[in-house]
Amino acid sequence: MKLLLKTLLAAVAAVSAGLLAASCEKADSDKPWGNALIYMPQANYSPYTVPNSGDETNVNQNWRFEDDRVLIFLGVYRAGLEELEEYSVNISTGTEVLENTTLLPASEYTLPSSVTCPAGKRDATFYLSVDLAFLQANSATDYSLRVTISDPSRYSLNESLCSTDVFIDTDALLGKLTE
Repeated sequence: MKLLLKTLLAAVAAVSAGLLAASCEKADSDKPWGNALIYMPQANYSPYTVPNSGDETNVNQNWRFEDDRVLIFLGVYRAGLEELEEYSVNISTGTEVLENTTLLPASEYTLPSSVTCPAGKRDATFYLSVDLAFLQANSATDYSLRVTISDPSRYSLNESLCSTDVFIDTDALLGKLTE
């Protein structure tokens, strides 16, 4: 009888320990979820028109004049709830053009070859920097440029949001110089 009681108590203790251990796990709502995917938020806009309807006080303004350049705001973002570790992506351009536009000549803009997002952050910004004098000399021509991110150092890319077609409405942009 004592052996049966000891066996029963040991079984109850084992089940209780198992239940206690299981109850100490994180709730599903506290666990990281989603895929850690990198993308360009501007790729959601087709085309990414410069200037947009933003103004000096609107955080959605996607450009600014600085010295003899037009700086067009671009960036990368990492989705998902995994730990925010540093990552980088390469940046390149394509030769595809939007309808009724001309490809922005490579000699008239600068773009970093890569961008790094530091640990603890989801996003990083960079700029397509265009020569203002070139645009002024060609005010009747609208330009476009496809900007693409690739080769992430960590995580994966959201393949459907890796490229942004920048559309420069030259006349409208230059009109902002006098506002």
